[in-house]
Amino acid sequence: MPYNVIVIAREVWDTRDLVGSPLDDSSAVKKASLATRYEPEDLNALEMALRIKDANGGKVTALSIGAPGSVDAPREALYRGADAAIRVEVNRDEVDTQASAKLLAAAIKKIGAFDLVLAGVNISEGENSVLGSHLAALLGIEQISLVDAIDKIGDGVVVGKRAIEMGYEFIEAKLPALLSVGVALVADDPRTPRSAKAMLKLKHKKTDIPAWKPADLGFADAALLRTTVISNHWKIEEKQIQSLEVDPESESALKSMLDAAMKGG
Repeated sequence: MPYNVIVIAREVWDTRDLVGSPLDDSSAVKKASLATRYEPEDLNALEMALRIKDANGGKVTALSIGAPGSVDAPREALYRGADAAIRVEVNRDEVDTQASAKLLAAAIKKIGAFDLVLAGVNISEGENSVLGSHLAALLGIEQISLVDAIDKIGDGVVVGKRAIEMGYEFIEAKLPALLSVGVALVADDPRTPRSAKAMLKLKHKKTDIPAWKPADLGFADAALLRTTVISNHWKIEEKQIQSLEVDPESESALKSMLDAAMKGG
């Protein structure tokens, strides 16, 4: 049986190769000097969605939120095998997690019938699955969080496998459902993302990606949806660590160095 899967495809700031501090003098992120990257855990979710399509048929739609960035996450999803992509276009500074959930829920309802919504657990505001929880509540569907793999899908249910202390547990939810996909830690993990394909890059390089503004989703001002306000930023100064050379053959010198380290000196 084919399944229609909507997968969240977000962009986050890429600080992997950043030289110097990512913060300016006011302790805010220096966004002008940063590129964006595809949210790694959303890539895990995309891979899970593509495997569902590979095994059962159906359609994978990538749904992104934010202004276009350097990586263009929805187009990257097309390069990896998604069938369609849509961007909810909004200034990232205007929305928090709950506002994003409201916009994405409205977009999902506009897309129409679906069987699954998949999202990574890690969001730019912090490592958690709150966005997925908000989305599930707004859509009125069941959620399984921190899913490692899909054990079964069919007969109107999906069974998600997730790790617990010293083992695994299997959670069943009625379709349609939302799955928050956990982190892939090893190379042979079933969520490990596939690479973009050259053929799909050629096909979708100029594919038009619909951009839905908040007004298209029934919201006059996205900024009014947010429930949290950042009151201040505080930069923690980088600690300068002085190197110390000691004679490795001197027991007293090594003991003195260890005592100083334990005291914070």
